Amino acid sequence: FHQGREASTDVAIDTSRLMAAAVAVDQEQGWTEAELLPFRASFEALVPGYLRWLHEREAQGWRWWQGELSRQATPAEWGGLGLHGRLDRLDQQADGRVELLDYKTGSAASLSAKVKQGLEDTQLAFYAALALAAGDAVPGALTAAYLGLDDPRAGPVAVPHDRVDADARVLLQQLGLEFERLRDGEPMLALGQGDACEHCEARGLCRRDQW
Repeated sequence: FHQGREASTDVAIDTSRLMAAAVAVDQEQGWTEAELLPFRASFEALVPGYLRWLHEREAQGWRWWQGELSRQATPAEWGGLGLHGRLDRLDQQADGRVELLDYKTGSAASLSAKVKQGLEDTQLAFYAALALAAGDAVPGALTAAYLGLDDPRAGPVAVPHDRVDADARVLLQQLGLEFERLRDGEPMLALGQGDACEHCEARGLCRRDQW
């Protein structure tokens, strides 16, 4: 939908383009109508609100730039360890400013509570570190936000992470120190805090179930 699209305020044209893009992807993936049914219903409900948000954003000068980007880096602070991830979206302003957007489900309130913790909100900081390492943006010209897609009352809502480039630098530095500690033989602490622990694929490393 976004690739090659000119900025537009015509809701009917953009709705047609977005639905056509969805059909094309459905066909590429070879999904059956039964498999698609629940997703198609939620997608069709998302379209009006998303286009409203998109048109307001374009009126502010932002333009979709790149999406679904695989990025990797080897931070100097990590002693040879690598970082890799996938960025949902990068938008750009004419003056070179870049904003990293990460699509999210859930309410805007829960996302706002997440970013209020600053350095504890590591996801956008990691993505920012990857974007900076790849040269997608320069320090001071990068911002980041979660884009809550399905808030039942507000529709798509951007929830910014303030000072994300600075937080990215702190995150890399502090993890570098942790890796040094581990190389020196210190045991990994079993923190076991937060809802993320219930879904962590590496919970055996911190011994959460034994703590």
